[in-house]
Parts: sequence; structure tokens; C-alpha cells
Amino acid sequence: MVQIVALAGVAIIALAAALLYRSHHRREVLAQGMSRARELMRTDTWAGYRSASQVLEPLVAIDAMEAGALRAQALAMLAADYRDEGAAAEAERLLDAPERAAEIPPAASLARAALAMARRQAGSAAISAARPGTGAAGRVIQGRMALLAGNPAGAAELAAEAVASDPTLPAALALQGDALRRTGRPEGARQAYLAALQGSPSHPRAAYGVAKLALSGKARPEEAFPALERIVGDVASTPATERGRAALHLAALQGKAGDRAGALRTLDASGATGTDRTWLERAVSEEELSRTGFHVVDGAPPGLVSASDDDPYVAPPPPPPPEPVKKVEKKKAVAKKATKAKGGAKASAKAPAKKAKPPPR
Repeated sequence: MVQIVALAGVAIIALAAALLYRSHHRREVLAQGMSRARELMRTDTWAGYRSASQVLEPLVAIDAMEAGALRAQALAMLAADYRDEGAAAEAERLLDAPERAAEIPPAASLARAALAMARRQAGSAAISAARPGTGAAGRVIQGRMALLAGNPAGAAELAAEAVASDPTLPAALALQGDALRRTGRPEGARQAYLAALQGSPSHPRAAYGVAKLALSGKARPEEAFPALERIVGDVASTPATERGRAALHLAALQGKAGDRAGALRTLDASGATGTDRTWLERAVSEEELSRTGFHVVDGAPPGLVSASDDDPYVAPPPPPPPEPVKKVEKKKAVAKKATKAKGGAKASAKAPAKKAKPPPR
């Protein structure tokens, strides 16, 4: 009997040890997966958010609150920046549990802010992004909403807060670059963009920003080429929209430098066809030939509209109204009379002087 009790005790201890080990292992797997996902999301690219959502997918079964909220954030950013409607629907589903909690995880607030940003709901995005714990990522979303509202000065303040909180965050640095560029501080913008690209070499917003400065003569083209070339050539990990936008700016810079063959190769590498290719060719010419620096080309087809290339289009000033017909006729008559008078004066000057008649004897 004693032996049976002893054996039962050993079995219980072994079972408890196994459960403890399993629990510890699950916590370790969860911590490692969450850390890897945050690292991927930090790049602020399609590939980063997509890979993070895949890493987190099996972890949601372990922790529907924290892992579920972080996966919702990654998916919501895919919806906001790359118009992924399926990702938006999955993010909504994952947010059900975290948003019913007494204390909402910061990742859930950021996910809700990103979904509102995807729908251009500025107020909702700003409120969710300002919740406690959202940190630099929350300030970035608020800053992006300020840019879309036509308030680059406000965006610059929010970007500065984000960078102060996390000095190497690519999304914050790229936002700061856009805000500084649009408020007439090109050198600060250039430095911010280049710093963003150090942390995320294929960051779309930063790559486009350096290109816009180069097209305006405020940065060297060689500073823009590497990131643009990476984006255009990355067929596997970059959506066609971003490859098309990168090709637009890269080809314009190549054309400006006289490299027509390179510009054509860039457009071919983008994979754009049909109306997308036609628009790209026109837009490249307009960017290349602009005498006032970079300017937005209007009328991009849906397949080439990017949330990372969102400078507002500014229409050229309208031509002066035509003058009334009577006024035009009067001006012509005055001009004709002046010309005739001028011609008569010239003729008088050229005519030989008449000799005076001698007096009679």
C-alpha cells in the first residue's frame, strides 16, 4: 500500500513537472514569437507586416489577448497601407476579445487606429492612437492623419515626439522627412529619410521622399537610387503598387540625368501594363521636365495609388480670362496707329531736304 502511494506521488510530481515545463515552454515560445513579430513590424513594410502576422498566427491560440492584439495591428497596417480588405476583416475579428477587456492592450488601440486610418476616419484614428501605451507608433498615426488633413506643421510636431520617443523608428523618421519637406526644410527632411532607410532599406515613404528631394535638386540622385531600385526589383516581397511608384520616381531621375535606356528598363521592370503603363510614361515625362522641382502628377489609376506616396495634388493656376473683344480691337487700333506714325516719322527722316529757291533779281 505504501509503495502504491509512493508511486502515485511520484507520478503526480512527474505530471506537475511536465505541466510546469509545458507552461514554461509555451511562455518562452510566446515571448520569442512576439519579439520576432515586433522586429518584423518595425520595418514598416508590406513584407514586414505580412511576415509578422504569419509568425503570430499560431500564437493567438496561446494568448488571444496580447498575441491577438499584435496580430490585429500587423493586419490593420496591411489594410491601411496596402488596401488589403481581407486583412482588415481578420483584424476586426481578432480585436473582439482585446477590446472587451478591462484594460485594452496598446497593440489593440494601434490596430483600431490603423483600421480607422485605412477608412480615412481621422477623428477615430487620432482618438485610438492617443490612448495610453501607444508610444511612438501612435504619434506616427496621428502625424499621418495631420498630413492628410493638410497640416504638415502639426505632423512635424507629432513626428518630433515620435522620434524623441524612439529615435531609430523608420516610420517616425519617414514621417518627419515628409513633414519637414512639406514645410520647406529640405536638409532636415533629407537626413530624416536617410536615417529611416538605414533602419529599413526598402521603406517606401522614405525612398519616395529622397527621390522627391533629388528631383527638386535638394538631394543627390545617388542617394535615392539604391532604395528605389530595391523596391522596383523586389517582385516577391513588394506589391505592384509600390513597385510602380518607385519606378515612376526612379525613371524620372534617370531621364533627368539623360539615361533614357535606363528609364525604359525601369518602367519595364515595374511590370506595369495597359492604362497603368500609359499613365506611368506620361507621369515620368512630367516629373522629369518640371522646371519647378517635384510636383504631383494627377490622375493616377487605382493600381498606382499608394498610401506611402500621398503628397497632395496642386492644380496649376488657371489661365487669365480673355480680354473683351472691343478692348482687344482698341489695343490693335492704337498699336496700328503707333506703327503708322513711327513709319511716317522714319520716312520723313529719310526724305532729302528741299533746296531753298534763290531770291528774284
